[in-house]
Amino acid sequence: AALDRMRGLLGDALAAGAAGVSTGLVYAPACYAREDELEALGRTAAAHGRLFAWHVRDYADGLLDSVRQALRVAAATGCRTQISHLVAVGRRNHGSVARALELIDAARAAGLDVGFDIYPYLAGNAPLSQLLPAWAQEGGERAMRARLDGRAVRARVRDGWRDMPNSWDDIAVGGRPVTALAAEAGTEPPDLVLDLVAEHGNAVQMVAGGRSERDLADALTHPAGVIGSDGQALDPAGPTGRGTPHPRSYGCYPRLFAAYVRPGLLGLAEAVRRCTSAPAERAGLAGRGVLRPGAHGDIVVFDPARIADRATFAAPQRYPDGIRAVVVGGRAVVEDGAHGGARPGEILRVP
Repeated sequence: AALDRMRGLLGDALAAGAAGVSTGLVYAPACYAREDELEALGRTAAAHGRLFAWHVRDYADGLLDSVRQALRVAAATGCRTQISHLVAVGRRNHGSVARALELIDAARAAGLDVGFDIYPYLAGNAPLSQLLPAWAQEGGERAMRARLDGRAVRARVRDGWRDMPNSWDDIAVGGRPVTALAAEAGTEPPDLVLDLVAEHGNAVQMVAGGRSERDLADALTHPAGVIGSDGQALDPAGPTGRGTPHPRSYGCYPRLFAAYVRPGLLGLAEAVRRCTSAPAERAGLAGRGVLRPGAHGDIVVFDPARIADRATFAAPQRYPDGIRAVVVGGRAVVEDGAHGGARPGEILRVP
């Protein structure tokens, strides 16, 4: 009965114009989802011709098993499947992206509609609480924070962290490594992290590195991949203009062209396609990402020789260089690198 109700609610949303369904299987409470529940979502998405986007269950030691789960659901339900930001976390897992791509290639060869997206950075961004095991997050944020007051619970979490795929040097909060913050506070990195989550819950964000340049190159050049920032909409002059978010929100696409297109890893036209028409097609956004009569006039004019990201992990809220003009819906928003004040953007809905 619960599965039927879930499918009914999702079906209503998809019929009303939602672009698809997505999972966040590393986050509570989605991390408790069973495979039959995921299949129910997949069947509903397939019935409406919508996309099922997977933030898979594990991007570290369990990456390959997590990709296999997404592909099993795709095979069982026939849903169009998108694996979000295909990465391998932790140095001991370097090379896993190539093996995941082999699984995706086999699924595509068998007739499944499977793709993935990636952003051109060697670090990701998530709530610091994501480091906690699923059992420690059970019951919601308030229960999680209360649970972390217990000495036995903290000892159990710290013990589990002894075999983390990342080192504490790879994890930063507020633009600084956890190891440096812990040293300043006169404590150990695990205790600092537990203190932060106990006090602030899911509000503390981390940037976590430890990824492989080879893995990133494999994903960027694979024909089933598109580019997605996985970032946030930020306003440097508003309340979101403070703090140290991931630099991808400002620099994802300029970085792609500066760091991977200019050196020759990707061709210019192919890189543009992966940032525009290809993701629009995957999401089912008609008339977006292409230049042709009747399409929306969304255009970025940039200098391929100058375009570059200026946002860094230490100073992420910086606009890129080399953008000459931005046109949204046929109206000029940026000219000669300056914002003219026009705000013609709109919420996009799948008809």
